[in-house]
Amino acid sequence: MKAFGASDIGLRRKQNQDSYVIVESDEGSLLAVVCDGIGGGLAGDVASHMAVTHLKERFLQKRVFQDDIDVKHWLKDTIQEANDLIFMQSTKSSEQKGMGTTCVGVIHTMNQTYIFNIGDSRIYGIYDHAFICLTEDHSFVQDLVKAGELTKEQAKYHPNRNMLTNALGIWDNVKIDMNKIKEGYDILLICSDGLHGYVSEEQIFQILTSQYDMRHRVYELIDASKNAGGYDNVSVIVLSGEDSSHE
Repeated sequence: MKAFGASDIGLRRKQNQDSYVIVESDEGSLLAVVCDGIGGGLAGDVASHMAVTHLKERFLQKRVFQDDIDVKHWLKDTIQEANDLIFMQSTKSSEQKGMGTTCVGVIHTMNQTYIFNIGDSRIYGIYDHAFICLTEDHSFVQDLVKAGELTKEQAKYHPNRNMLTNALGIWDNVKIDMNKIKEGYDILLICSDGLHGYVSEEQIFQILTSQYDMRHRVYELIDASKNAGGYDNVSVIVLSGEDSSHE
């Protein structure tokens, strides 16, 4: 599998509170994660960095995944550990109180692909030229959409569209969406809401299916976010089923 990622502060923020990681184990398994920190000051930056660092360390310590159950148990345990670390750290400093982060990612191992999600960062997949969102936001407006009280279009402009109902490090326990996805995708995209919150899915799809190489497509997506105003930090990882190359 080939993967490339990048993160950008955008045009309006003083700090980049996003973090991301792409790491491959000796056995050829791959982990790719994007975290979008929340909290005042530098606290969101601390939380997102703690999350990706812990996931990377635990992933490199895991010698091999045996099966679906092993992957899901590892994810549940590792993410709960990250949650505990962030939660405990937030109690030690008034500046970091209430910090947390979204956390969304992909594990590719044993020719299988698994995704996980906490918060409103997203994973998209392209299957036979169809662009599909593979995760569900844990947010106030998504709950309203599910209840039929808002349309998807109305949700994009709702004043509380950034209000999360789930995040890593905020509470003692964390809810994790975990799924094994169908193989045969052409491309997977992992991104923070600095991309999907400001750039249309049509434009994202056009860039992902362009003739540019993977690295160029990642930076084109970041540029699209900045051209839309650059209101937020933006992080993007693009993956395809080619040989692994992190450039």
